Amino acid sequence: MTLSRTTRVCLLAMATLACAAPIHAQPTRPRVGVAFGGGSARGLAHIGVVRWLEEHHVPIDVAAGTSMGGLVGGGFAAGMSAEELRALIAATDWDALFGSSSFAYKNLRRKEDARDYPSRLEFGVKRGIVAPTALNSGQQVDFLLSRIAAGYPDLDTFDRLPTPFRTVAVDLRTGERVVIDRGSLAEAMRATMSLPGVFPPVEAGSRVLVDGGALDNVPADVVRDLGAAFVIAIDVGNAPDDAIDYSMFGLLGDTVDAMMRANTRRALQSADLIISVDVRGFGSLDWRRSAELVEQGYKAAEQHRTELLRLAVDDAAWQRWIDGRQQRRRGSAVVPTYVETSGIVAADAAVIKQRLAPHVGRPLNVASLEKDLAALSGLDRYQALVWQLTETGDKPGLEVRARSKAYGPPFLMLGLNLENTTSSGFRVGLAARYLAFDVLGPRSELRIDGTIGSDPHAAFSLHRPLFGTRLFIRPVAGVMRWTTEIIQDDRVIAEYREDRMSGGADLGIDLSSEDEISGGVRYGRVDAHVRTGDPELPEVAGAETPLAIRFLHDGQDSPVVPSRGTRVSTALTHYLQSPTAADVERTNDDVTQLEGSVSRFWSPKRDNRLFLVASGGTSFGGHPISQFQVGYPFRLDAFRVGERRGDHYAVVTVGAARAIGRLPDFMGGKVFAAGWLENGSVFKTDEDADFQTHIAGGLVLDTLVGPVTAGTSVGLDGAFRIFIGVGRLMR
Repeated sequence: MTLSRTTRVCLLAMATLACAAPIHAQPTRPRVGVAFGGGSARGLAHIGVVRWLEEHHVPIDVAAGTSMGGLVGGGFAAGMSAEELRALIAATDWDALFGSSSFAYKNLRRKEDARDYPSRLEFGVKRGIVAPTALNSGQQVDFLLSRIAAGYPDLDTFDRLPTPFRTVAVDLRTGERVVIDRGSLAEAMRATMSLPGVFPPVEAGSRVLVDGGALDNVPADVVRDLGAAFVIAIDVGNAPDDAIDYSMFGLLGDTVDAMMRANTRRALQSADLIISVDVRGFGSLDWRRSAELVEQGYKAAEQHRTELLRLAVDDAAWQRWIDGRQQRRRGSAVVPTYVETSGIVAADAAVIKQRLAPHVGRPLNVASLEKDLAALSGLDRYQALVWQLTETGDKPGLEVRARSKAYGPPFLMLGLNLENTTSSGFRVGLAARYLAFDVLGPRSELRIDGTIGSDPHAAFSLHRPLFGTRLFIRPVAGVMRWTTEIIQDDRVIAEYREDRMSGGADLGIDLSSEDEISGGVRYGRVDAHVRTGDPELPEVAGAETPLAIRFLHDGQDSPVVPSRGTRVSTALTHYLQSPTAADVERTNDDVTQLEGSVSRFWSPKRDNRLFLVASGGTSFGGHPISQFQVGYPFRLDAFRVGERRGDHYAVVTVGAARAIGRLPDFMGGKVFAAGWLENGSVFKTDEDADFQTHIAGGLVLDTLVGPVTAGTSVGLDGAFRIFIGVGRLMR
């Protein structure tokens, strides 16, 4: 049979299609994208989902993240595996990340500020009195993000990451959602994590960026816009609670949650698969339960096993995908050839470059770099110091950029000091310190102090370095009132008041960032008189000229209950001139006094503390008006303040403390239960020395407004006292 030409063409076409059919029938893998949602600590569950996807060979081709999802998603996009993310989170010190960890790195003067005013709230006086922008500076978070994004300082597009990525933030100026797709990966992650009130916002050009959770908490729509054919949305937000909290703050929180849930529902419409992690029982601050949260994420992915396995690839394709990510991954294994700074005043920039000089010309050691930067952050002038690798021409470098404090300097520190003197009597003081920088040349510092309450005072000091060296001069002036209460049988039987005003100057040297020695003369006047009862002290008035030499060392890492370090304070004072009263032996005139204290803390285990505190003073052969008193914490505290006083004293205290809990992150630190044993005496002459043994115990809370102490001390001689205090703990 002869076939027509038309028939032959048709048969040829059909044969061609038949041969090609198996090729086109081979399924093509869809482009998979994942939206990592916000949820504070609950966002750690994302790592469990990523682990499940890796174990079952489900590639993630594109990703976007909001808030904590921005951190996990950003780490993954930078090339990290689920195991690397888990290890990073497990090794994170959450106490350092969200606590007042910067104390260990402060210089001596900033440590003095923190001890005198231990509240974590620092106000700015740049444009009137302004509250701080957040409860946390974000310094340790910046370090964490810099480590994750070390190889990606400034990209023209995040499509060049091992996995193309976007973060979502909100611009406070316009109220609009901002999808960040270029620039510094670390800054993009920091912006999406800037929860208002918790972390300061990120200023990028004209934008002021904060956490994107309010407008797009699970950015499935952003992932779709990245070209994903199949979008997986991971929702780790808090499940709605039927109960409504009708308190003011409760309603505010419920309203914000409701708005976020509404925006989340809209965004999830772009998702093909929603993995809702069961986060019941987990709070937004449960960072320390990371292992449990990761497991919850893994279980949530397993519940969608059937749908997810349709996206899996064979071993060969999986390996090609892994290899492709690794080829695009950049690390921090570079050798910086220079250091540059931005946003830092010239004097501080010179110090930073000098401190970081050892990092030039050698492979970057991130741990050492962050230790040096943490020490430099102790200047407390900047919100945070951020590092990133950079490049000029073909030369790699290290850039240190400062995040400025929008509200200062100058700064205003506030403090509340409260301690009970008897069962019903308290000393109360409200104190404030004004701190300004560079008022009389680079690195000069002005302090103005004021206190109202039981012992009011006002003081001024100006610290100025000399000739660019460690030498300094410090003019000072002040007026003060001090009332000594003489206590017997838990009641005040006499009161003695001293009013002083003086001025002078110290000359000193900064031996290191933790050590200072200084000396100087004060010229002033003292008026002392008896208010009630018979305190056995004279009424005097006249000129007073003390000469004092002081040494300070502070190597401790907390002003409340340190985990390590030593603090030493000594003062030698000689009164060149002081008023005397006829027929009264007691006077400060020509008297020399030496007083010193040392405290040392150890941590045999993470939550345990051992400590030794020793203090003492002597008036040598003199009989001064300014006698030593005991009754303070770790200084024979079964006595009430003013119950025992003398010309000499010596006390040694040994103790232990254990962290038994902690306040919510950002609201404070740990809660310690402590016990200690004291032995010492306060006496007028050696023959009067009667060494007493006191046993004490109590609680110490590291709160947002400073340490709160409550406890009981019992003396073997029958002394007993319940003490309550707010404010400075160690003297």
